[in-house]
Amino acid sequence: MTENTITTVPDIAELSAVITRLGELVQHVGDKELGAEVSDEQIADVLYAAARLFSAKTDRVGKIAWPIREDALNATETVVLVTALLDAADVNLFDMAIWYRRAE
Repeated sequence: MTENTITTVPDIAELSAVITRLGELVQHVGDKELGAEVSDEQIADVLYAAARLFSAKTDRVGKIAWPIREDALNATETVVLVTALLDAADVNLFDMAIWYRRAE
């Protein structure tokens, strides 16, 4: 085992446990209809962390498809998130269409 493996295995295990617990808590908050009680900053921090983790993985292994299960988000949740991300980056739908087709 390399030193890198020794130090990262516990980190990955801890991250996995935190992600599992986060999923449980989000489900509980949603079930109790408490979403409005979560601060904007907390939601942003979760989104930033997910985006950074995705980016770090693609930096190491190359371009991958976003690992979203077909049943993970409904259409409304997807459009709300995408719209917020586009607004935050000041990207309009025309610009996005250009980038979306660029890789083809």
